Parts: sequence; structure tokens; C-alpha cells
Amino acid sequence: MISRLFPLIALPFLLASCSGDSAPQESAQQEESASIEKPKTTASSKRKSYTAEELNAPYSTVSPWRYIVTSPETQYFERLVGKSTIARTVHGSGHAILVPQDESFTQNADWKGILEEGQEEALDRFVKAHVIIGIEGPKMLEGIYENLNGAMVSIEKNDKGELVCGGARLMGREVETDGGLVIPVIGMAEDIQWN
Repeated sequence: MISRLFPLIALPFLLASCSGDSAPQESAQQEESASIEKPKTTASSKRKSYTAEELNAPYSTVSPWRYIVTSPETQYFERLVGKSTIARTVHGSGHAILVPQDESFTQNADWKGILEEGQEEALDRFVKAHVIIGIEGPKMLEGIYENLNGAMVSIEKNDKGELVCGGARLMGREVETDGGLVIPVIGMAEDIQWN
């Protein structure tokens, strides 16, 4: 009977003695593997958590898209961007977005046709014309840049001393958001070119 119980009694003692001897090695190995296996920090893990107030406050500075959605003067441009295929790009691209105010659209009701079926390419082209690459910040806007259509555009002073980009007049109230620069404009950087 004792011979049958011996393995059951001796096994815990053997395990305890083995684990005690290798504990320093195991903890060193665990520390080493923990330092190797630490998750790499990515842009998505560095994202700030925004409150509902920050996301939905008028003229939200979370991203260009949130600014467009929360600004009372940009409902028409919001519809165009939202229906385009580059809405995500506008949300967090780091680009500068020329944002036509509603009065730019109320002067010409034909713009609604760009939302119709079959005009998807024209819609994307129009929205991409308002996304500018290479603007560093609101202080030095004058210069020659590229829009998302790949066309070169310039922001320059007109004969009245106002900054313009194509057919859009900059209003002088640029907003730096966490996801890029918003440049409110009157008019359109590029006319709608139907398909």
C-alpha cells in the first residue's frame, strides 16, 4: 500500500524542489520575453479619447470631418463629402480642407445634381479638389500645392488683397483640428464638372 502512495506523496516534493531551483532562471526568462513581446505603439493606440462634448460641439476641432459635421454653415458640403468615396480621408488625413460655406451652394442650386446616380466620379473629383496636400499650418497659406486630384493649385492674393484658391475666397478663420487644417471659404475651389 505504501508503495502505491509513495509516488503521490513524493511527486509534490519533487515538483517543489525543481521549481525552487529554476525560479530565478524562469523569472529572468519571463522578464526577457515580456520585454520582447511588448506591443508596439501605433498611431491607433495613441488616439485620444474624445468626450461627446468635444465630438459634437459646434465647430469641433477633433478632425476636419467633425468640423464639417458640427458647423452650422457647412451642411451642403457635408452632404457632398459624406456621399463621396473619400469621406474617410477627410476625417483624419492630416490634409488641409477648403470648406465651402453654405452660401456658396445656395447661389447655384444645380450642385444637387452631383449627388445623383451616375455622378459618383464627378462628386469625388469635386471633393478632392477641396483637399489640399502640403499646407503646414494656418500662418503661411500662400503657395503652390497639390489637391487630391493631382492638380497643382495656388493660394494667392487677388487684386483686393484677399487670399483665393481657384474660385474660392478664404475667409481668414482657419481652424487647426487634431486631424488637419480646416479653411472655410466662400465659393468653390473648382467648378463642378459633370460626367
